[in-house]
Amino acid sequence: MSQPKTGTVALVVRFSGRSPLLVEQISDDQEIQFLEESLRAGRGVVLEELLAFREGVERESEQFGDYVEALITRPFVPREVLEHGLQWLRSKIKIEEFKRHEREATQVIAEYAFQIFERNLEMNEFLLAGPSAQVRIRVFTLSGDSRGGMTPSGGCAGAQGRGAA
Repeated sequence: MSQPKTGTVALVVRFSGRSPLLVEQISDDQEIQFLEESLRAGRGVVLEELLAFREGVERESEQFGDYVEALITRPFVPREVLEHGLQWLRSKIKIEEFKRHEREATQVIAEYAFQIFERNLEMNEFLLAGPSAQVRIRVFTLSGDSRGGMTPSGGCAGAQGRGAA
């Protein structure tokens, strides 16, 4: 029997009084790594930085797409270049469709995980498991500062609860 596949969904929450609010859900490994590295460095993470990181990645992808499109629409493009460019565009379309499905699945998983978190605010890391897959849930709490600084704790400041759902 094979090991179930494991993905990670990070919940970014903010507290309004004692009630948590789901601000963002993240499943992109690079973005989660960005959060974790910032926290390990001790500087916290501001939501603005994460959004700027995301925009930078999207901008680079869009610029490369524009380059490929301009390249393959030139007159007298070598056939090999044209074929590779078209293959890249077809792959990009498939990747975009996959990302759309991933965003939809992440939203459903995040909403369910957030309900679990609301019942136990000290659960800042837990697994959701099914027969063929499991999802590691990480909760990052935005601090009260206006720039959206995050801490790795779930719930109130300093809570380091762990659990399994």
